[in-house]
Amino acid sequence: MHYDWNFARLAPYGKAFAMGTLTTIGLTLIVVAAGTVLGVMIGLVLHRRGPRLLVYPVVDVLRALPPLVLILFMYYLLTRQVIGVAVPAFWVCVIAMSLNLAAFTSDLVRAAIENVPCEAVDAGRALGMSERQITRHIVFPRVVREIIPGMTLLYIGMLKMSSLASVINVREVVNAAQTVIATVSRSLEAWAIVGLIYIVLVVPATYGARVVERWFGRGESLNR
Repeated sequence: MHYDWNFARLAPYGKAFAMGTLTTIGLTLIVVAAGTVLGVMIGLVLHRRGPRLLVYPVVDVLRALPPLVLILFMYYLLTRQVIGVAVPAFWVCVIAMSLNLAAFTSDLVRAAIENVPCEAVDAGRALGMSERQITRHIVFPRVVREIIPGMTLLYIGMLKMSSLASVINVREVVNAAQTVIATVSRSLEAWAIVGLIYIVLVVPATYGARVVERWFGRGESLNR
């Protein structure tokens, strides 16, 4: 059988794909920012033995939940019937994905802090550095270098995970494709365009992540 490819039928919907792509990018950037900040804060708490006993179960639950389940749970939780106010679907997805990112980020931060050599901290104290100076000049650079590889993978994962927002009718690129398919019935062409969009977004981000990793790795080797 011969399939009759016809991308011209989708040409009138170029704006829909473009707007969906912008929504995908915007959603990812907000999630990355919010999830990173929250994850770092939780990671600092996990570093302390007392509070970690209360926080770790919550982090473990968030990491255990599939992202789709978390998004759907938040979608039905953050409604007027439950909390008294209806949260827009876009922000429901931001909250759910940020919690997912924060759960994994927090453990990376916690492990990175605990992997800072005691000798380096002791050397800073021996030089008369304050605890703030030790954190700024010794702990922080080492933690950043250690979490960068894992964080870049998580960020790229968030970009791809944003496609799940379509299940709660967020107007991102997958939702745009579904709308176009319902109108023109050209499923293969529509999904080919979606695939191309994600390739254009993810591949440069992947190469950029490798450049950042090499740059931080070079900085680490110079400090040894």
